[in-house]
Amino acid sequence: MKKTILLFATIASGFIYSQVGINTSNPQGIFHVDGLKDNPASGVPTAPQGSNDFTITSTGRVGIGTTEPNASAILDVNVDGLAVGSKKGLLGPKVALTSQTDQVTIPSPVAGLLVYNLGTGGLGYTGYVFWNGTEWRTFNNGSLAPGTLGAITCNGVTLSPGTYTAGTPYTGTMNVPYTGGNGGVYAAQTVGPVNGLTATLPAGNFNVGSGILSYTVSGMPTASSPTLTTFPINIGGQTCSATVGAGAVIAPGELVYYHSSIPRQTTSFLLSQFLNDLPVVNNTFRVDAFITSPNAFDGNGTSTNFDPRLYNITTTNAKVWVSEVSTHTGDSRGANFLIFPNNYAQFDDGVYLTYGRNETVTFDITTADNKWYRVYYALRIDNKSYTSSGNASVTSDSNTLDNTLEVFVSIQRLY
Repeated sequence: MKKTILLFATIASGFIYSQVGINTSNPQGIFHVDGLKDNPASGVPTAPQGSNDFTITSTGRVGIGTTEPNASAILDVNVDGLAVGSKKGLLGPKVALTSQTDQVTIPSPVAGLLVYNLGTGGLGYTGYVFWNGTEWRTFNNGSLAPGTLGAITCNGVTLSPGTYTAGTPYTGTMNVPYTGGNGGVYAAQTVGPVNGLTATLPAGNFNVGSGILSYTVSGMPTASSPTLTTFPINIGGQTCSATVGAGAVIAPGELVYYHSSIPRQTTSFLLSQFLNDLPVVNNTFRVDAFITSPNAFDGNGTSTNFDPRLYNITTTNAKVWVSEVSTHTGDSRGANFLIFPNNYAQFDDGVYLTYGRNETVTFDITTADNKWYRVYYALRIDNKSYTSSGNASVTSDSNTLDNTLEVFVSIQRLY
């Protein structure tokens, strides 16, 4: 009996004061399990040999898949020794949290606690979340509170590429600006199809303040640009009729410039007869003008003039509202136009245009997709071979043959 007790004491002493190896006579730590019994009798196991091991060091570090857990880690899960196709991941605990402040599913969670939320218990977000002491948050520290917006900047919506063609597969990005985001989460969305196109948005978090939602627009269009496509957006407590498809447009606040020259003419003419690159507003309306007097280049009388026009360059009817800001007379020829394809609206006439007297035109237009532009015309006759006549306000032209019409147009997006 005394021999049995002595033997037990000796074995127990070995467990308490020595290294313990299971399936190995060469333990690499205080406690070492060699899963496949493939470690050498002496020396350090290779990475493949250690890939099936479990080791606890004398300092309390734990290695899984390694006999040498990293000195900076309390737990080192290592799959370097496993072959490609046999590697494993780390699977965290799965729960179905009821809200971003749920402390019932896991009572009294400690700050830093990590779980995988299934998204089936009330908190719709699916993925790993952590408790920060007051609420569950995403890995990138994003809030899981319901997202809200102050406003959607609907007139700032853009589509890239900006045009589509019926019967041709389309994929693009629709950017929807917003303001007043609370940093909260929003669910994935699918909007459409409209004109054969569908807009999709993955789940995410709003910015705090301003930001942009990027929808993927795809499908087989049933219409061609500039026929518009309107997606009804409802997100963050706000709604927006996002209208796209007119093509490349000027951004809010942007100002674009145009200048070109036309050589001396002796009959009435349209600017676009000589200029094929005149500015186009909203990919729909060409900014043009009709010069109505044959002697505009040669005289300084006030009988010559130009008539500002907007031409619908599309194949469908296009509605536009025009309001004149300043001309020499302010005699608008109408404000609310429905312009047929390849037709025009003329909204002022008799604007003086001679080398002795030039006047400008400024007008505002708003389009059917609620964009607001201001257009500036500044046309002038340049009598290049002039001769001075003292202090006179108008110089004489000694050679009308080199006279030119200088065309200046600026367009600014106001809204």
